[in-house]
Amino acid sequence: MVHAVARWLGHSTAVALAVLVAASPTAAEEARQLRIVKQPGLAYLQLIVMREQKLLEKRLPGVEMEWRQLTSGPVIRDAMVAGQMDIGSGGLGPFIQAIDKGLDWKTLGALDEMPLYLNCARADIKTLKDLKPDRIAMPAIGSIQHVALQMAAEKELGNPKALNQQVVAMSHPDGTAAILSKREITCHLSSPPFQHEQLREPGIHKVFDSYQAAGGPHTFNLTWASGKWIKANPRLAQAFMDALKQATAFIAARPAEAAQLYVSSEKSKSTPEQILEIMKQDGIKFTMTPSGLIKFASFMQKIGMIKTVPPSWRDYAVEPLHALPGS
Repeated sequence: MVHAVARWLGHSTAVALAVLVAASPTAAEEARQLRIVKQPGLAYLQLIVMREQKLLEKRLPGVEMEWRQLTSGPVIRDAMVAGQMDIGSGGLGPFIQAIDKGLDWKTLGALDEMPLYLNCARADIKTLKDLKPDRIAMPAIGSIQHVALQMAAEKELGNPKALNQQVVAMSHPDGTAAILSKREITCHLSSPPFQHEQLREPGIHKVFDSYQAAGGPHTFNLTWASGKWIKANPRLAQAFMDALKQATAFIAARPAEAAQLYVSSEKSKSTPEQILEIMKQDGIKFTMTPSGLIKFASFMQKIGMIKTVPPSWRDYAVEPLHALPGS
């Protein structure tokens, strides 16, 4: 699947973005700096490969690259709104909310599908009904983890907002440290590899995952930029999508090397072998094809997080992605 997507995007991206080039300033007038932001975690592996292998520098000589790391999708959203970043990345929740509020954003490609675990440090917590008054850590209110928790709460408790008052905002590393110390929080709704690192410790167990809450696999993280930036910088946008395609293909073809690259560059607490084991688990897929956008948007509309749902997932994506089997 990765290779089919890669072959298709190689032609289609060039064709679609060539239209923008014709209607945009010359390449010399495009930005001379490209600012990209990510969060901690294995879900950003393509971006890590792009950064460490300098895939953008090879395509954009003379363009200064700036890589930043922030702690949550809502924080990244705010940095993008403030004009501090050019290309953002994060979960479906903040991305969908930003577009609903009128921001002219389009995804340049998904990063992955991954189930997100709610892990708890108390043996008697078997279902969400047992969570009272335990504190639940996640990156932020409005994060994809928050949406997943509300999906699960609606199914189990009949009220999607039943646990909202128990949510506390913590980065994945801080939340992992807190649940392992069994202080401050009882549960953590996280992502790979942090949720897997937690489960290696005695006394930590999984209560549910986001695939169970959503009724199947879904995109975890994706990348995005504003339509205005894409139109003004078609060469940079195409270079980013081409590099993302190359990084996705590299992970599929050489997963052990990708795992080693993650551990060495991110100073992971997991070994390369442990990261590779996570990457090979059922339900984890590195892909540029967006999935579950309309499902998440429809739920978010139903509980009042957004006002409108577009007719198609393609309304969230740049045109070169439209032929992909997204949802």
